[in-house]
Amino acid sequence: MRYHQTWCLWLILIILMSACTNIPQDTTLPTIAVLPSVTITPSPIPTRAMRQVENDLPPTWTLTPTPTATWTPGATSTSLPTWTRQPSATFTTTTTMTPSSDAYVSNEAGVHVRTGPSTRFNPPLETLDQNDPINILAISPEREWLKVQTASGQIGWVFLELITLNRELRPDLPEEFIPTPTASPQPIVQIAVTPGDLVVLGAAGVVATVNTNTSPPIGGASTVNNSGAANVISVSSRTRQIYQAGLSKGNNPRYFAKVGDSITNNQPFMNGFGSQEYDLGAYGYLQASIDFFDNGAFVRDSIAAESGFNAAAVLDAIWAPSGTCIPNESPLACEYRVSNPSIAVIMYGSVDVQLYGANTFQSYLNQIVQSTISRGIIPVLTTFPNGADYYPSQVEEFNNVIRSIASTEQIPLIEFRNPALNLPDRGVGEDKFHLSMNGTSYYIALTGEQNSYGLTLRNMLTLQALDDLRRELGMG
Repeated sequence: MRYHQTWCLWLILIILMSACTNIPQDTTLPTIAVLPSVTITPSPIPTRAMRQVENDLPPTWTLTPTPTATWTPGATSTSLPTWTRQPSATFTTTTTMTPSSDAYVSNEAGVHVRTGPSTRFNPPLETLDQNDPINILAISPEREWLKVQTASGQIGWVFLELITLNRELRPDLPEEFIPTPTASPQPIVQIAVTPGDLVVLGAAGVVATVNTNTSPPIGGASTVNNSGAANVISVSSRTRQIYQAGLSKGNNPRYFAKVGDSITNNQPFMNGFGSQEYDLGAYGYLQASIDFFDNGAFVRDSIAAESGFNAAAVLDAIWAPSGTCIPNESPLACEYRVSNPSIAVIMYGSVDVQLYGANTFQSYLNQIVQSTISRGIIPVLTTFPNGADYYPSQVEEFNNVIRSIASTEQIPLIEFRNPALNLPDRGVGEDKFHLSMNGTSYYIALTGEQNSYGLTLRNMLTLQALDDLRRELGMG
């Protein structure tokens, strides 16, 4: 059997060898492609802890924690904003106090409370100081005066421009009309004085005309100074208060402003004192005031003095020169801002008598005075002359308005009209209201011309008034 198997193997081998010898020599055997090997990964099986044979303990199973999935945003993904906790808001409550009064006094020199809406209602009921509170009860038809109640309980009228409102005027605020009293003409008292004599003031109700060897007739005098010439004006405590308020505002004590019409603007009013064209004669004591006050004030062409001006025009911004004044600024306010004076010499009336009545004139002139005082500038009012047939009754009434305002407000008054009555042609020229003068020269000669020409008399009285203020207020 064994032999038979061996023989069979040799027979198979011989057959195979024979088959191989018949294959052609250039025939390439086919390449056997290698199949990829397959790696079989067994499925994970929970891990079983090996049995602790030595202690023959039961098998222990250990749980494998499930991994936490992590999300990674793609290239175009946008991350959500991170929310940050904000601190709690803190609320601050601001309490706005409602003013207890309707208005308060804003004028540094205070304000008079009167029995009616005019400076002719005298004497004042009360004088309020700056910042004093008031409550508003009514308004005048012209809406220039307010009927008020003061902190003391007093009920009266105050000028609107001198207060500041804490709240708008009520739409139902009643209008109240009170007739303005007519001032009675003041008598002229002729007296003679010597140095040291006391003279009744125009502010007290009597206009005095002083006749001395060293001075021409002048009115409204107080005392006669050491030179033998009478003072032209009185200096009240209110005038001193206005002056001190002006110093605190930076007003120039060496500068005065001219406020008026063509009598002030077109005629050489005060110019000669500034251009050194004068002869003081017996009034050499006035030299100190010429030296003290700025020469520019004597010769300045004031914005508040213009031909044709009346008391209304100087308050209207339409008449202010645009190159110098700012928009909506009146000629009066513009002049005060530009020249920064401590004194304003004011004379209106000659043009006003042709345009409106005394009540209207009183309203406008009072506005000028109050606006001047509110700036810490001393208003020096001046009465005006007239020809015998130039509105005779109106001129007297208008001059009484000027006197009344000066007396009520306790401000200086130059009584020019009454002494001018003693001059040739009452101190005026052919047109009955411009002042008479010696030719067209600026030269001021106080050597007797003041007794002949209205302009020379006015120049002298005005310089005397400035001298009184300089000495009494301690200006220099």
